[in-house]
Amino acid sequence: MNEENIRIEESIRIEEIINILLKRWKMILSITLLATLTAGIVSFFVIAPKYEASTKVFIGKEKTDSKDQNYNNSDIQMYQQLLKTYAEVIKTNALAEKAINAEGFALDPKDVLDGLTVTPAANTQILEIKYISKDRNLSKEVLDSITNQFIKTSTELIPNGNVKIVEPAELPENPASPNKKLNIAIAFLLGLMISVGLAFLLEFLDNTFKSKEQLEQILGIPVIGAIPDDLE
Repeated sequence: MNEENIRIEESIRIEEIINILLKRWKMILSITLLATLTAGIVSFFVIAPKYEASTKVFIGKEKTDSKDQNYNNSDIQMYQQLLKTYAEVIKTNALAEKAINAEGFALDPKDVLDGLTVTPAANTQILEIKYISKDRNLSKEVLDSITNQFIKTSTELIPNGNVKIVEPAELPENPASPNKKLNIAIAFLLGLMISVGLAFLLEFLDNTFKSKEQLEQILGIPVIGAIPDDLE
């Protein structure tokens, strides 16, 4: 009997949840569609697209003809440890200013640094440099100038160092942001969650009895009679 009662209660609860959702399906649908539509409009027409250009440079030891200058494990470890130092050099205001002046860009060094990302690849001698801009052509041009200035500066800091571009920057074809599909998907899920939560909240705040069965369940006594909804 206990198991049967539990199953009956569970089926009643599931039925109540379904009834709540069906009762306020128009509100749930409206809020979900509104959130999705708003995210689509903002992503396509409000947020300006940004383009990201990227390049990869190799940090190593300058090649020589001497046999005692061959690569060894200590050299590799040293240059791997130097990656963070090189990364900080790229993100300096002085280097950004040199890159701007070299090509005559009408940009502020601080704005350039805000759009610049330098990531050392783990356990390698590779630095990945990225620059993001609202202008797809400018994203590549600024990145090329920064990379060239970095190569010049690095030779001054470490004379026997060798910085070589292993993956040149290419003109970005598609914007890196906003991610329109992701924004719309997130808005849809948030709209659905908020609308369903609001439906249950409104149902919780509604203290009226919806059926004689609900009244009997709360009071614990049978209902003798009921007034019909439509009286003629």
